[in-house]
Amino acid sequence: MSKIRKSLIVGVVLIMCVGILCACNNGDDFRNPINGEPKAGEFYTLQEAFDNGWLSRGDLRNIAYHRTGDGQRKGFKPTPKNPETLSAETESAIKEYWAEQHMDDEFYSQIISLSYYGKYNGLIVAFIKTGAQAFCVIVEEEIGGIKFQYPDGTHKIYVWKPIEQ
Repeated sequence: MSKIRKSLIVGVVLIMCVGILCACNNGDDFRNPINGEPKAGEFYTLQEAFDNGWLSRGDLRNIAYHRTGDGQRKGFKPTPKNPETLSAETESAIKEYWAEQHMDDEFYSQIISLSYYGKYNGLIVAFIKTGAQAFCVIVEEEIGGIKFQYPDGTHKIYVWKPIEQ
């Protein structure tokens, strides 16, 4: 076999290998911050965090699983929450920053309950229920092909960037 023919075959095989490796990534774990990093102490919706590239589809699947036990894909294996629970200091900081940012509404500013769904790329994800009056209408939103249901339109899952100490 000639050297040119061997080089051509090796080149084609390399291109095929790269193509196969790229095709294996189904986009679940791809993060690409397109609008910079989130600001410390700020709250974002799941949609904002996904649109800005701070959460991947894989992160959304984990969040959905930790919320309802459903990964919304056959064969899905969730990643355990790390840390498993929030520290009292972190939960207190979330409540404090939430109250500061919503001080104009006395009912909405007070967090009644906080359900933690994990930490992803340094962001804490939690369902926040406030003292605001809620309507008994189930609201569903789809983000990155993953469905999330809420008991009303007032309370949702939020993403919070902790203040580094």
